Amino acid sequence: MLPALLHAIRRSIALKLTLTLIGFVGVSLVAAGIYLNQALETFAIEALEARLATAGQLLMDDARGLVARRAGPDAVRAFAVRASEPSGSRITLIAPDGRVLGDSDVPTAALPQVENHAGRPEVRAALAGRVGRQLRRSVTIDQPLLYVALPVRDGDRITAVLRLAVPLSAVTASYRAIHRVMLIGGLVALLVALGIGVFVAGRVTDPVVQMQAIAREMSEGNFAARAPVRSPDEIGVLARAINTLAQRLRDRLEDLQHERAKIGAILDGMVEGVLAVDGRGHVVLMNERARTMFGLQAAHPEGTPLLEVVRHVGLHELVGQCRLTGEGTVVRRELRVAGPVERTVQANAVPLRLAADDPGVVMVLHDVTELRRLEQVRTEFVANVSHELRTPLTAIHGYLETLLSGALEDRDHARRFLEIVFRHTERLGRLLNDLTDLSNIELGRVILKIEPTRVDEVVESVLAIIKPRAEAGGVTLTADLAGPLRAQADRDRLAQILINLVDNAVKYTPGGGRVTVSARPVAGGRVVVAIEDTGVGIPAEDLPRITERFYRVDKARSRELGGTGLGLAIVKHLVAAHGGQLDIESEVDRGTTVRVTLPAAEVR
Repeated sequence: MLPALLHAIRRSIALKLTLTLIGFVGVSLVAAGIYLNQALETFAIEALEARLATAGQLLMDDARGLVARRAGPDAVRAFAVRASEPSGSRITLIAPDGRVLGDSDVPTAALPQVENHAGRPEVRAALAGRVGRQLRRSVTIDQPLLYVALPVRDGDRITAVLRLAVPLSAVTASYRAIHRVMLIGGLVALLVALGIGVFVAGRVTDPVVQMQAIAREMSEGNFAARAPVRSPDEIGVLARAINTLAQRLRDRLEDLQHERAKIGAILDGMVEGVLAVDGRGHVVLMNERARTMFGLQAAHPEGTPLLEVVRHVGLHELVGQCRLTGEGTVVRRELRVAGPVERTVQANAVPLRLAADDPGVVMVLHDVTELRRLEQVRTEFVANVSHELRTPLTAIHGYLETLLSGALEDRDHARRFLEIVFRHTERLGRLLNDLTDLSNIELGRVILKIEPTRVDEVVESVLAIIKPRAEAGGVTLTADLAGPLRAQADRDRLAQILINLVDNAVKYTPGGGRVTVSARPVAGGRVVVAIEDTGVGIPAEDLPRITERFYRVDKARSRELGGTGLGLAIVKHLVAAHGGQLDIESEVDRGTTVRVTLPAAEVR
């Protein structure tokens, strides 16, 4: 019989739920017993309240007389003690101001220490003309008491409050036997309920809770978790189904992760940027190169609207245009992307069919910034070189044609023409030499011999070279050197740097002006050489481009002075090759200051 019952319980979840219901019934019986107990106690308390109120009414005349003749504390206490004996209650007579006039349980000598009773709820109710009732622990005698307070009236005036109180044990003592029976019944019911609860929790609830926990782990990505299979009933079948599902999901997820990792590695390894959006305009894919192009290195925008990720009008126009084209049609557009570094991006977009809704778009982005810059540099270089070569070649061609046309016979003019041709050939030679130097520096073909070099000696040698030209132009050339200074530099290239800078300062300083070359050590283990002039100055808008090849502020004056337009470009590259820094400050008609900062040499 018992094995059959256990087998039925194992096979049927319905029987398990039936047992659970029986447990609920047992709990309900316990709750009903508690309610009945409380109702019985409430009834007893109400009956006791009524008895105390009746007893108080019987004592009212004596209390009124004591108050009327202003009896002393001893008389009041004698009355209270005498009145309390028949009923076993505590009798207290309280004045309207809350003073205790007498108490059956408090000696007369202790009355001054009794606190004022005006704030007690039952006393306040009696002073208001009602019968006050309160169940609480007495502060005076430290016992739980049931209080009933009645107003003592003298006509329409309340002259005192008569309060009767009995210990709560008087109510509960008569029901101890009933409580004992109810307690035993309750304990039996609780034991039955506990047995049912343990059984249900062990056979039904625990597997369900475990499967819930397993399902939660699976939702968080832990597909290695498995639900326990403890029985062949419906819960056991469910557990096996969950385990099978988890294994299949794990296999599929691993396959997807492998594929996604491969695709992600391929896309992130591409030189081109790849950007894909769905039909709603949300980003589906954006590889690392595309994030770099739009300045989103630390962001992962998948699932975010493209408009929130990239705020570029041309890009969004390209997406809209691509959606209107037929499938397989490539739409191309070149975009300029602003940011810390402005980029030129060539975007190739095609429609992307992801679902039945509007087609998405996939774009391949090529960063052609460097290509466009090189094209621009090449174009400008060819134009500048052509222009710089054309001027002297035109002059040479014109004078030679004149000489060949008969001017050779006029020796005075022929010599002057030949001198002009010679000066133009010299200019061509300087231009070609500067171009060669600049090309070698940019290509890294110039090998610098970096060693401790006396900066003051190099400055003095440069001033000796430039001084005759300065004196011829009426320019004062001076040096302000802070003693012997050593820098880590190539002596010849440092001299080339200073010759270019000092020569420029002298050229663009009118007669009567001054050029000062100073050298000072500065913090951080550096040496600064400054060339300061009082010349024509450089406009603020030209300063950022002054070191570009062939860039001139005053083109006519530069050519008149024989400049090639490459001097400052060479200086910039040579200073950078030394690990130094070139700074130019200038104000029109006030002069220019050029500072060359180089690493200082260690003093040994």
